[in-house]
Amino acid sequence: MSVLQENSGNTWYVQQNDTVMAPTLGSFWQFQRMVKHVTGRSAFFSYYGYGCYCGLGGKGVPVDDTDRCCRAHDCCYKKLKELGCQPLLSSYQFHIINGTVVCGCTLGPSSSCLCGLKACECDKRSVYCFKDSLPTYEKNFKQFFFSRPQCSGHKHQC
Repeated sequence: MSVLQENSGNTWYVQQNDTVMAPTLGSFWQFQRMVKHVTGRSAFFSYYGYGCYCGLGGKGVPVDDTDRCCRAHDCCYKKLKELGCQPLLSSYQFHIINGTVVCGCTLGPSSSCLCGLKACECDKRSVYCFKDSLPTYEKNFKQFFFSRPQCSGHKHQC
């Protein structure tokens, strides 16, 4: 982890590229922003309730590549929870540098910073997966508040 000193006196801890991050906190809200920046789509209107794994919970067989992205994101967050992190609440910042998401935090070298950076990496992998799967995104798999009958069975193991 690199340490930078900004003119304002704030110390920034960044994961890569020694680049100062935009200071907005909270993994849940940052994920929404990251999805919009990378895919050009709204996380809520495009992905929440998509397939079997996008949104809360998830079980059954993923319906397509986008749904597999959500399942992988769920698994990534599950691993963080097993490490004692709270990925939805972990704080981090990100910035887009030359079209690439760069993760960082301002909390100092602590477990909170580490959890935030790991949550950012989960989110980053997910949004690039969403971007790669845009050509096969199927609007018919988006079901806001309806049950998902195609999603029966057990949750796949991570």
